[in-house]
Amino acid sequence: MGDTCSNAHHPAVLGSAPTARTPPAAALPVASQSGIPDDVFRFLVEHIVSVEQLEILLLLRAQAGRDWNAEEVAKELRVAAISAGNRLTDLAARGLLSEVSPGRFRYAPGDPAMQAAVEGLAKVYPERRVSVIEIIFSKPNDVIRTFADAFKLRRDK
Repeated sequence: MGDTCSNAHHPAVLGSAPTARTPPAAALPVASQSGIPDDVFRFLVEHIVSVEQLEILLLLRAQAGRDWNAEEVAKELRVAAISAGNRLTDLAARGLLSEVSPGRFRYAPGDPAMQAAVEGLAKVYPERRVSVIEIIFSKPNDVIRTFADAFKLRRDK
């Protein structure tokens, strides 16, 4: 099956310092080996934190002319409404959705490069679902990392 990834360096991430949102390159799968275009790979690393968030984004993209609220998204995707609401708010904060009225969202990427990456993602996801999900889950979770860091033993100098 051609939908596999290995852990190695990704050229799109090399040379950039890891941030709280961008894990070190060695922690990520290789885009070229996974069949994921570089722009889609970068988009996943920088903007997508869960499969649920990805599914919500792709749902709203597929029905770009429609406004959605959390309850409608939850019913369509069979997820919790509160979680759907949090994801919608986060996607709007990332510039991928617009809040057209209080609690109602529409797909509206503010940046042409992001829109192109989402279009690429919508094409590659049905064919490379495992690779896309692996990229999402290979990123360290900031909440878990912060919690774990609280328990690290530190030496006094």
